[in-house]
Amino acid sequence: MRRYDRKAVKNRNLRRRIVQRGQSMVEFAVLLPIFFALVFSIIEIGRAWAVKQALTIAAREGARVLVLPYGAGLIYNSEDVVQQAAVTRVNSYLNSSGVPTGAGTQVTVVRITPGNDATYNTGDDVLEQNYSNGKRGDRVGIQITHNFDTALPLVLNMFNNTNNQYTGTGIAMGVTCYMDHE
Repeated sequence: MRRYDRKAVKNRNLRRRIVQRGQSMVEFAVLLPIFFALVFSIIEIGRAWAVKQALTIAAREGARVLVLPYGAGLIYNSEDVVQQAAVTRVNSYLNSSGVPTGAGTQVTVVRITPGNDATYNTGDDVLEQNYSNGKRGDRVGIQITHNFDTALPLVLNMFNNTNNQYTGTGIAMGVTCYMDHE
């Protein structure tokens, strides 16, 4: 039977624990940045989603005001006043929802008319910005573009579509809401 020296066994166990502790520290150092990137990406995606929803709701609010009747004896006496009220409603909603409406945010009143095929949502539709002489049956709406600044633009590039362009510091989100003028 072989006899082991207690000191040698104790030193071997101590060395093994030190090596395992070092290995744990290396694993922690490797995984910590990945974990933080994942957490911050989730937070940024949530922020982007919230801003996109706020833009959508603000466009709807503006479009609702835009289709209100105007004239003598009504709340709004001209088409220009209705359009200004719609833009004011959009900016008011965006500010109350925490979306900054600075130089990176543009709110435009638009009218869309079908092209030669007399069908909406086809390639030949005509989009008229800041229109005048709107009449019953016109499809009018609000178009909002907003530059969403983020620290993680590459992760949020997944929101990129024909309306959302990568700008280098974030993404330009675009929303349009149309309603039929009654």
